[in-house]
Amino acid sequence: MEQALEFTGIFEAETLPALAPGRWYVGLACRACRRHFAIFNEPTNTGGLRISGDARFEATCPNCGRAGSYPVAELVQFQAAQGGSISTA
Repeated sequence: MEQALEFTGIFEAETLPALAPGRWYVGLACRACRRHFAIFNEPTNTGGLRISGDARFEATCPNCGRAGSYPVAELVQFQAAQGGSISTA
């Protein structure tokens, strides 16, 4: 059974303070520094979640401090290679 999330509206997204090695996350790639940051745990923990909708996520990159407005299409799923950091790139 496919698992999916659909977002509508505008969300103030906060970055996760720490990542656990091997865990899957949903996040964004900063348009300024291109580093990834997580905004929530990927609930299937497989990277196979289908994400859709017309929402926007207002987020500030924890790496370079640049604020941006990101559509759902720019959400990325990634697995943390190492823990203790808010960035995976």
